[in-house]
Amino acid sequence: MQVKANINAINNISQMQEVAANNIANVSSNGFKASSYVQSGDRVSISPEARAAIQNSAGQTLSTSDPAQDMVNLSTHETALAANVAAIQTQDEMGKALSDLRK
Repeated sequence: MQVKANINAINNISQMQEVAANNIANVSSNGFKASSYVQSGDRVSISPEARAAIQNSAGQTLSTSDPAQDMVNLSTHETALAANVAAIQTQDEMGKALSDLRK
């Protein structure tokens, strides 16, 4: 049984969670440019293009983090991660059951 696709998905989800968590952690950091991720096929990479910066009335560049969107992303990633872990566990259980049948 092949678990490579699930492992790749778990690795990609981990990267996406790191991006969202970093954006949330820096929401109050003036001048912080939030990162985003780009999925191309079965690979995820951090986008070099950050969200557009905003300045406040004092001329300070504010953080471009969108914590609401990043929290939604974290929740979505958590669900996807759990689904991939469950798929690997199911494949493992099926392999064990098949092995027991051969005995």
